[in-house]
Amino acid sequence: MAEQKVELRKIRDFSDNLNDTILFIRQNFKPLLTGFLSTAGIFMLTSAILNGLYQSQFGVLLQQIFNRSTPTPMSPGELFNTNYFLVLIFAWLNYVAMQVAVISYIKVYEIKNGEAPTIVEVWDVFKRYFLKVFFYSIPIVILIGLGLILCFIPGIYLWVVFVPFSVILIIEEETFGGAYDRCFRLIKNNFWISLGIYFLTYLIAAFSSSIISVVVGGIAGLISYFTTKNINTTVGIVTSILDIFGLIFYIVFYLSVCLHYFNLAEKYDGTGMMRKLDSLGGNDQNFDNTQEQY
Repeated sequence: MAEQKVELRKIRDFSDNLNDTILFIRQNFKPLLTGFLSTAGIFMLTSAILNGLYQSQFGVLLQQIFNRSTPTPMSPGELFNTNYFLVLIFAWLNYVAMQVAVISYIKVYEIKNGEAPTIVEVWDVFKRYFLKVFFYSIPIVILIGLGLILCFIPGIYLWVVFVPFSVILIIEEETFGGAYDRCFRLIKNNFWISLGIYFLTYLIAAFSSSIISVVVGGIAGLISYFTTKNINTTVGIVTSILDIFGLIFYIVFYLSVCLHYFNLAEKYDGTGMMRKLDSLGGNDQNFDNTQEQY
């Protein structure tokens, strides 16, 4: 008997969200990972390379320490150079690309009623919404940042409120104002469960990322050091590999956010329940007609 596919639009509690997240990844592992890497991969790779190049300059300090010489302090100009700002810009582009890739997969998955999307289908949605999410998320991040700076608690609250902002932009095809208002409507009476889900799944993603990436990065670092004898190169390679392997595990977090959005939307709108009732009504009508003909 075929395993039942994950239903997106339904009410979930804390444990249901985690169980369905794991189940969805298991059922869609290959197409999900392929679609994710095919769309967001170039941003992940670019960000990892730039970060590795920037981190490699600290290898000079390590080399001086290993040679038992006095480390030469780095000037502010060396720390905050052009590469530093490129790292920040592409890190943000990468963050947007990863969440848009996962949401695009979910959008096509729902349209196809549970069939796995192709790379082309995911890419079509990705390229349509990537810049929109990128520019619309800038004022949201500034607002959350101000909340954290002025008083930490409001910043946490706003972060929880706006986590599904990108999901609403893509799934519901909302405007900035519509997605903004929708976030506040959905979070009403659902703050604590939302905070718990986001915190737990982010913690799982971060912990899994750290374990796997440290092992892989450590092996790559040893190979690099023993072949090049250059700590600068070793630091750059290890940092790049840690970034790439680490970022893949954040699919867990973004997917959990999508499933929780459907939970919040179902509580507020009841769309999924209405679809089921309409379907049952259609079946009853057909049955009645058949009985009359008989």
